[in-house]
Amino acid sequence: MDLRNLTTLATASLTLRPFTASDGGKLYSLYGDPDVMDIRKIGTQNRAESDAQLLEIVDHWDRRAFGLWAVVGRSNGDFLGECGLREIAPGSDKIELSYGLRPEFWGRGYATEASLASLDFGFANLQLGVIYGLAKKINQASLHVLGKLGFSPDPAYESETVARLMLTRCEWFRSPNR
Repeated sequence: MDLRNLTTLATASLTLRPFTASDGGKLYSLYGDPDVMDIRKIGTQNRAESDAQLLEIVDHWDRRAFGLWAVVGRSNGDFLGECGLREIAPGSDKIELSYGLRPEFWGRGYATEASLASLDFGFANLQLGVIYGLAKKINQASLHVLGKLGFSPDPAYESETVARLMLTRCEWFRSPNR
């Protein structure tokens, strides 16, 4: 199956599409926002750092035929943020779910909605055995979303500042979240 043909996802409220090189301003509106990024692993980015992240996101799509999607509203095309699947570290076999939304879209269920589509893609189309979720322990909102999605703590991981949770393919297909 050629996964490049399956790169855009649609949910009830959202379209998830691959980022392109022309999305620099959109991504910077998210990655340059300290309200969003101070509680995320990579921290607040200046424009050059955000542009470098965009290059990594596009490269991930080129190498792996999946990655982070730009999350846009279906009704108006507004850029809400990002969500998708990526390597925990470059070249790693471990894949993580990542999501981040601009503050004006928090609390509306969009992170959960986009994450459900991403997880289904990862388990159904990519045939992944496990997907990880990483969040700073102070990021209670993100940890709450991961819990709602069915993630549980990874017993093989210890950190004072970052939580690593996991969801297996078997758990996903038994989950009422699907």
